Order: sequence, then C-alpha cells, then structure tokens
Amino acid sequence: MQLAGLILICAACPVITAMAGSLETVLLAFIASLLAGSVLNRERRGQQARTEDANQSRFDGILAHLTSRQTTDIFSFVCVATGMALLGTLGGSSSLESIRQTLLESYRAERLDLLVGDGSILGVATAVFFFAGVAASFGLFPLHSVVQNTFDSASGGIAVITAVLQRVQAAVVLWRVVLLSMPGFESTIQLLCIVLGVSSCLAGAVLVCRSESLRGLASNLWITWGGVALVAVATGLSVESPADTQTVWQLPTGLETAAFSIIISAVAVGMLLSTERWLSSNERSIDFAEEITGLGQQEKLIALAVACALLTMSAIPPLPGFWCAAFIIGNAFQPGVESSSGATLVPDKSVLTAVVLLVIALLTLSARSVHFLSLMFHHEPIRRFKLPSKKTPAAVSLVVTSLLVWAGMNAGTVLAWLHRLPL
Repeated sequence: MQLAGLILICAACPVITAMAGSLETVLLAFIASLLAGSVLNRERRGQQARTEDANQSRFDGILAHLTSRQTTDIFSFVCVATGMALLGTLGGSSSLESIRQTLLESYRAERLDLLVGDGSILGVATAVFFFAGVAASFGLFPLHSVVQNTFDSASGGIAVITAVLQRVQAAVVLWRVVLLSMPGFESTIQLLCIVLGVSSCLAGAVLVCRSESLRGLASNLWITWGGVALVAVATGLSVESPADTQTVWQLPTGLETAAFSIIISAVAVGMLLSTERWLSSNERSIDFAEEITGLGQQEKLIALAVACALLTMSAIPPLPGFWCAAFIIGNAFQPGVESSSGATLVPDKSVLTAVVLLVIALLTLSARSVHFLSLMFHHEPIRRFKLPSKKTPAAVSLVVTSLLVWAGMNAGTVLAWLHRLPL
C-alpha cells in the first residue's frame, strides 16, 4: 500500500506541475517528487550500503556521500528554489502568467523603442539554476550518479518507474517554467540544452561501452537518451512554427520529438530491466556475458525483445529511435538564425555541431549493440536459464516487440497524438 502511494505521488506531481499557475505550486510539487523518489529507493539502498561499507576506503566513502541521493536532492532543491526566487524577482510576481507577460512585453514588445535589450544576467542565472536543479532527476551528466545508483540498488520495476517519473517531472518543470514563462531567453536555454545534452550523449555512450551488466547498460542508455531529448528541444528553439496550419506534412517540433524520445526510451529501458529480472536467480550477481550469451537459442522471444530495445536506442531503422534521430537532424537544418552576411535565415551552427556529436554517440551505441546481438544469437549459451514462468516473459516480450515495431512503422500516428498535447 505504501509503495502504491509513493508511486501515485510521483505520478501526480508532473500533472500538478503542468497545471500550476504559480511558482509556489511548482516548488511544492517538485519537493514532493524528490521526497517520494527518495523514499522509494531508501530501503533497498540501505541494505546494500551496509554490505559495502566494510570495503570502502575513506575517500570512497566521502565520494559516495557526495553523490548520494540525499545530498543531490538537497542540491536540486536549493537550485530550483533559488531559480524561482530569481524568476519571481525578474518578473515581479509569483504568477507564471504574470511573469510571462512581463517578460514578453520587455523582450518582445510591439514597438522597438520599448525593447529592454538582451536577456538580463538575472534571467540567465535563473535558467542556469533551473537546469542544475533538475539535472539529477533528468539523468544528465555530470549529475547522472543518482540515476545510476537508482538502477543499481533498486529492484527492476521500482528503478524504471522512479527513473521515468522523475524524468517526466523534471521535463515538465523545464517546460512549464523555463520554456513557457521565460520568453526572450531562448538563446540561453538553447545553449544549456546543447551543452548538457551533448555531454550526456557522449558520456552515456562511453559508459555503455564500459557496461558490465545488463542493468548497468540500461542505466547508461537512459543517460544517453536524456541528452537526446535535450538536443531535440534545442533544435526547435530557434525554428519558427509554420504559420500555414493547412500544411499536409511537416517536421514535428523540438518538444514533440523530445516527448517521443522519452516515451520510446522508457519502453526500451523497461524491457532491458525486465529481462535482467527474469534472468537473475536468488538475487545473485551474474556476469554480463552470462546474462545475454546464447539467449537467442534458449528464449527466442525475450532475445527478440532485447534486440528491438537495443536497436531502438541505437536509432536503427525502421524502429522508432531512428525516426527520433531523423527528426532531430531535420530540425537542425531548418533556418533559425540570421546570417552574418545578410538578412536571410540560416541553420544554427551550434545546433548542427550538437547534432553531429549526437550522431557520433548513436553510432557508438550501434557498434556496441551489434556486439550484444552477436553474443545473443551467434554464440552458445554459457549457462542455462531457469525462468519461474515462461508465459509471462514471453507475453511481455511479444507485446514490447510489437509495440516498438508498430511505433517505428507508424511514427506519424504517434506524433499526431503528441501534437494534440499542449506542448
């Protein structure tokens, strides 16, 4: 009952934040989400910590304390609270609509003589504090250790639920407060999205290459695709939405692509953690090679679902991850900034650079995924897997495989559903 209540709180917080009209409501929802997520992982982490303390050096203990969830939660709260205080000072109100209207009149006035100028240092600091505050919940480098600890210490189901709901909460905070309520600061927001997004993509790709367990692989893929979502947002900030609503087809916006990436990465990571749970026995730690080598020869449906999840996260066509990467690249080449040689609009060089680095990270994931697929389908099993019940894993694997393939073949339908959301 307590577990269900905590999950319900985590799920309700993004909804409350999306409907919030004041900074106080957003802050309270953010605090509730942090506390619920911390309690969800506290018991299992406490048990694991007692077994590891004896082997830790003093330096390792200090490092573990600094990267612990409690310390990171306090840091996140301080940053978000400071950002809200600065934003309230900048807008002269705690109402999000009043702040938005004030900044709109200051930075996008109808008469040029009423323009204040470039974004003030107060607004820039506000955006920086907000991104720093949600970085841990979103799973962004260099505050990705919280996500890694969640995946390592919590059970598979709790890990994926907590990671997904925490990322959704962080994304809604950025959307509701930073993107909607801070007009005039798009260049600062775009720069932060590019820096944090590219850093997370590259760091996650490197960590994937060093993964030693299926659970560790899932957490590092989650970090990588957190960066993909931010780069997707960055590609849409400098592009004007088409005025012609009768256009037959157009690229999805950056926010729609980011929402799409969060959804498909959640499904893929959930499948990987489910597989890890099915293959583990008696909570015994098993080597990475033992987890997947020869899996395709013993459990074909599970291996097929794992392959679809890996190929989705590697952006291999026709799975949905490929379309997400294609939409990001397409948006990056749309004209969005003024050329230095004239009044024409050209693609943003910083966005193009970010997309190139993103593609490099995805190619790295692809190369690693090929190695995993080779182990699963072209090698003899190292050990025999004894699943408690084969019906449930087979049914879940079939559903996930069908869902990912369908989403890849009908990406336009999924994006049409997302387009109806107030993004």
